[in-house]
Amino acid sequence: MKSRQHKFWLTLSIVAVLLLWQIVLIIVTLKENLTSINFNLCNIDLNQTNSSIPRIIHQMWKTNKLSTYPINNSHSEWKRLYPDYTIRLWTDEDLNELISDTTYRYLYYTYKSYPYSIQRADLGRLIVLHSEGGIYADLDVFPCSRQVEKLRLSNVSFIIPRAAMGSSLINHFLAAQKSSPIIDDILHEVVPLKFYRRIYIIPYLQVFSTGSIFLTRFLREYIEASECNKRSLWILSDDEVKKYVIHHVGRSWHSFDGYIFNQIYEYQKLFIFFLTFCIIFLVFVFKHQSFTLTFIKFR
Repeated sequence: MKSRQHKFWLTLSIVAVLLLWQIVLIIVTLKENLTSINFNLCNIDLNQTNSSIPRIIHQMWKTNKLSTYPINNSHSEWKRLYPDYTIRLWTDEDLNELISDTTYRYLYYTYKSYPYSIQRADLGRLIVLHSEGGIYADLDVFPCSRQVEKLRLSNVSFIIPRAAMGSSLINHFLAAQKSSPIIDDILHEVVPLKFYRRIYIIPYLQVFSTGSIFLTRFLREYIEASECNKRSLWILSDDEVKKYVIHHVGRSWHSFDGYIFNQIYEYQKLFIFFLTFCIIFLVFVFKHQSFTLTFIKFR
């Protein structure tokens, strides 16, 4: 009997520790995503007449067969509106070749360590912009008109939009100079994904932790650092982004947890309350083992 009780509590303890570990990671990730940036600290001069951002539009997909993309893609639309730009489609093979190059070889292990292709795409787009400069746009991002040319004339080092809610940054549409010092700093902050930092029960959050959340955390610290040249960074508001592009949200990398996370994001307070309840419940179970065991026997 004692042996059975011992096994039960051992199993319960292991499950509780694993669950608590995942809950803590989720809370930390959500907190990072909700910690806002002081956008007023970035003062840029838009009265420029030249630019070091080249006329290149970068896009990415698994292969060069865009017919496999789940919704209508914007590749041909960028070509139509920007005939004077180079419109380049990067495949997984192209990215692998670029990252294998001497310049970015230090990122190769990290790139390969990511369990999801979207995580490799998040890193890949930064490497592409650092390598060649220009403008990056997801395949579900469509140009509104020729307005993107105005972004080039800003002559800043790195351009990134904020999310509609305004608390974090997103990376579906980016622009940068070749060898941008900001992207260079970002790339040197990228580290391989450690097992103890991996979120298993909501993979969607894990994706954000190497993309949007990672960039938000880095650039928040970058902006707050007094020695940084904030004039080289332009963070676009949601209204500003809509002047240049329309995001159709293809969700080509989503799985079942994408819907779950969207609900969590919409009902954040309720979800945090639920997580808090789970933690309190686990603490109660451990502090009142005899009561719990009696209840189980009774059942």
